[in-house]
Amino acid sequence: MQLRGGRTAAAGRAALAFAVLAGAFGAAPAAVAAPPAPGTTAPGTTAPTAPETTGAADLSVWPRPHSLRANGAPVEVTDEVALIADATADAPTLDALRALLREAGARRFTAPGAQVPEGALVVRVGAERASGDPRRALPAGGYTLTTGAEAVTLTGADGDGLFHAVQTLRQLLRPDGRLAAAVVRDWPGTAVRGITEGFYGTPWTHEQRLAQLDFMGRTKQNRYLYAPGDDLHRQARWREPYPAERRAEFRELAERARHHHVTLGWAVAPGQAMCFASDDDLRALTRKLDAMWALGFRAFQLQFQDVSYSEWHCGADADRFGSGPGAAARAQARVANAVARHLAGRHPGAAALSLMPTEYYEDGSTAYRRALSRALDPGVEVAWTGVGVVPRTITGGELAEARQVFGHPLVTMDNYPVNDYAPGRIFLGPYQGREPAVAAGSAGLLANAMEQPEASRIPLFTAADFAWNPRDYRPQESWRAAIADLAGGDARRLEALTALAGNDASSVLGGEESAYLRPLLEEFWRTRAAPRSKDAAAAAQRLRAAFTVLRELPGRLSGTPLAAEVAPWSERLARYGDAGTAALDMLDAQHAGDAGAAWTAYRSLSGQRERLASARVTVGKGVLDPFLSRARKAYESWAGLGHEPPARPAGDRALHLPRARALHAVTVLTDPGTRGTVEVRTADRGWRGLGALSASGATELRAGGAPADAVRVTGADPARVRHLVPWFADAPAASLELPEERTDADIGATTRLTVTLGSLRPEEARGRLTVTAPGGVEVRVPKEALAVPRGTPVEVPVEVTVEPGTPAGPYDVRLGFGGVTRTLTVHAVPRTGGPDLARGGRAGSSADETPDFPASAANDGDPATRWSSPVDDDAWWQVELERPVRLGKVALHWQEAHPSAYRVEVSADGRTWRTAAAVRDSEGGRETVRMDEPDVRHLRVRGEKRATRYGYSLWSVEAYAVAD
Repeated sequence: MQLRGGRTAAAGRAALAFAVLAGAFGAAPAAVAAPPAPGTTAPGTTAPTAPETTGAADLSVWPRPHSLRANGAPVEVTDEVALIADATADAPTLDALRALLREAGARRFTAPGAQVPEGALVVRVGAERASGDPRRALPAGGYTLTTGAEAVTLTGADGDGLFHAVQTLRQLLRPDGRLAAAVVRDWPGTAVRGITEGFYGTPWTHEQRLAQLDFMGRTKQNRYLYAPGDDLHRQARWREPYPAERRAEFRELAERARHHHVTLGWAVAPGQAMCFASDDDLRALTRKLDAMWALGFRAFQLQFQDVSYSEWHCGADADRFGSGPGAAARAQARVANAVARHLAGRHPGAAALSLMPTEYYEDGSTAYRRALSRALDPGVEVAWTGVGVVPRTITGGELAEARQVFGHPLVTMDNYPVNDYAPGRIFLGPYQGREPAVAAGSAGLLANAMEQPEASRIPLFTAADFAWNPRDYRPQESWRAAIADLAGGDARRLEALTALAGNDASSVLGGEESAYLRPLLEEFWRTRAAPRSKDAAAAAQRLRAAFTVLRELPGRLSGTPLAAEVAPWSERLARYGDAGTAALDMLDAQHAGDAGAAWTAYRSLSGQRERLASARVTVGKGVLDPFLSRARKAYESWAGLGHEPPARPAGDRALHLPRARALHAVTVLTDPGTRGTVEVRTADRGWRGLGALSASGATELRAGGAPADAVRVTGADPARVRHLVPWFADAPAASLELPEERTDADIGATTRLTVTLGSLRPEEARGRLTVTAPGGVEVRVPKEALAVPRGTPVEVPVEVTVEPGTPAGPYDVRLGFGGVTRTLTVHAVPRTGGPDLARGGRAGSSADETPDFPASAANDGDPATRWSSPVDDDAWWQVELERPVRLGKVALHWQEAHPSAYRVEVSADGRTWRTAAAVRDSEGGRETVRMDEPDVRHLRVRGEKRATRYGYSLWSVEAYAVAD
């Protein structure tokens, strides 16, 4: 039969699948051909000899199913479809299924009970058949779906399961109107999973809530908890009914939630305006809950997180409950138990009541928690956020401990991606840092959304994916799928959302800001030393394309609900895109030798950076600003601004030098259009003109090397002369920098390092890197002449080999380039090897800060433990080794509290000590100290001067013997 109908939505789903499989940040193929129309072949191809089939890698379903495999050739949706359903499927599920089939091309459906027409697609919908083995039964909300062999079968453990099956089938619809053939067996890993609207700030609008419920249905979430921080009708004014307009909105919200198999929840925080001992207040509270039930809410939460232990709102509370944490817990339990009994009696279909306790984020057992556990009825669930209000991680162990302490099922109310505590940020990174056991062990898992509902969908999509199938959750893949889902099949919008999310990806949970930009920036700088190479051109082109997306971001998002809510962030990214483009223009002009264009771009970049400095929002932190700073410094090096002498106030813009010097050239940077003349003063001729100012604002004039003691600009307003830079012929033409003045090198091995070359003239520096090395030390550098572009540092690899048999000790190596030389001291040391000798040795110290940080923690092999000293410059840590050794290396890992200077001492007997090495400029972190010390049984690290106001703290100390 002929196929007809909807391609647009299916194309959007295909774009989502492609984005996930290819990677939203990765390179896509140059072209992706659309499949040919049924019954035809693409031009230039021959008809296939085998039927088209779908591979497992071609299937993309979210949330990720527990079991999904391909099942042969795609299924054609015929003009007439026989839809056979039992009573398990409700009207919203069947309506969604019919809409999907119509989108795929179905025009009519066979009447129930009528004969199935020949060739018609048969779609069967019903309950899962009972299994003799209960272990094989689907959990609540589970389903199976089979497409293939010209048939579609959906079975569910219940009505929710069938609805979930339809959501999966929707994602199997291909752009050509056929259904991908697949076999799916799937179920939710968390019984209750969804969203909390619980932030402080402007609550969502009614339309935004309706749209969020549509999103939840698509992503198989089943709980929406209404708990806006600024809704007084659920807080101080909880006794009052909502206005009629709000009640009508709630009814519509409840109907939309029912349509999507979502349970609508309402949270009330009565503690600031309630007498806990009052039966009248309890009746008022249950009446309010009954009213909310009538509006369609089917789950309720009591919130006491802001209740004081010591402040009651009526005298009866103090008389009945007393004071303190235990009293507060008993009072809250009384209210919760009464509400739970009321709901069970009046509304048997209500979900279990949950209670948000006052101590919802603390760790361990407390008087409050113990009292609450004893007083609370068993059927009441307890909400928590993990250990911390916004914890970086939540582990299964933490959940188990909290569940044991509270003695009740736990609802995990995760404060991500909520941003009310950081209003300058939007958190668009994936849900992460939660162990699978948190999803499986929670009675419910709810993610607290941001004030920005559309933007929230990116992290909320990933949270839904985790809650559905936590053991196969892959944050990055889920994140790319979330971005593609929000883009809705629009390729330009997908690029924009990828940039927006990528530059707002970090949070307390982790995540790397601007992760997609970092390799582009690194490659750009790496290849910049050879600006005419193909690699450099390609790197610059890729980076320019990324900045172009940032520049166009607001425009690409315009016309969407997302645009207004993320406008501060998208507009700031657009300004960064403009600034990044200006930086690239500036660097391109430098490479081309166009001083005027480079100066114009530098001025533009400076202005854009000033505008970026004043902003209420943060994006691309630690990535975008450092790039602009580096680009600006690159120009300043190119233009010589780093060595510009200070000018003295005088009538004209003038520089008076301390003595006459051979002048190579002069650079003058002015406001464009400034007129004037550059002059130099020599001892024999006085002032003479070098040339006129360029209208571009960037003037570069050669001086010929004649000695001069002053330079000036005449005929110009001094305020319009921004920089006056002399370049001297009697100074080195190049710079040569070593990574360190001293390096350790194993005898018989090769050590690799890099030296950095630069030009100190307004032109390219050329020459060979020369080496003078003593006997026993071989140094290899590039043999060919090197070209160092103006203003562009060039890193050159250097290999140092200490020949076998060379005595240990220091050796000086001289490196030269462009008239400048540097000395590298190579400290030849014997090779080390074998096990860590400090592990298991008997550790001691001058003193331990507390018993929690003992000396033994620095050599116990546990990276999470450390030794810490009191505040004492002379504090020390030591270890007695198992036997005397010839010690060759000590590896230290300092915590932030480290010394700026210390010694490594050794001893044969633990009484007489000698200094094996001294470190005078420690920066902490990981440090390796080399030596060649015989007969060492005792090792000591002795501080000399603290780098912080604290003592010393070592994560680990390792010791290694000389290998030969």
